[in-house]
Amino acid sequence: MNQREFIRSLLDWIENNLGHDLHLDEVARRSGYSRWHLQRLFRQHTGFSLAEYIRQRRLTESALTLLSSNEAILQVAMNYGFDTQQAYTRTFKNYFMVTPGQLRRQRRVEPERLLFPLAMAS
Repeated sequence: MNQREFIRSLLDWIENNLGHDLHLDEVARRSGYSRWHLQRLFRQHTGFSLAEYIRQRRLTESALTLLSSNEAILQVAMNYGFDTQQAYTRTFKNYFMVTPGQLRRQRRVEPERLLFPLAMAS
């Protein structure tokens, strides 16, 4: 498997595991690469750091869930891998400039803040 195929496979795996613990050491161990090398490869092929990509994907999916459901904010936070509602709210507000509750009340999100899954061409 070449690097591009590996990154494509890793992106798919991330999408399928957004709700699980995705610590960089675990992802690196799974990949067979060192943490440093994996992060370098990921940035080279995607333009994102691995942690940044995972965080933005989780936040995007959680924001879309908040807009499309009445699920409790704590449950949304847990579904996307956050340990506490406080950590989720802090991270969410730093990224979207509003709290999860404010976003839900406003019923809209700035489209440029959303990060959808990267599709890598063959």
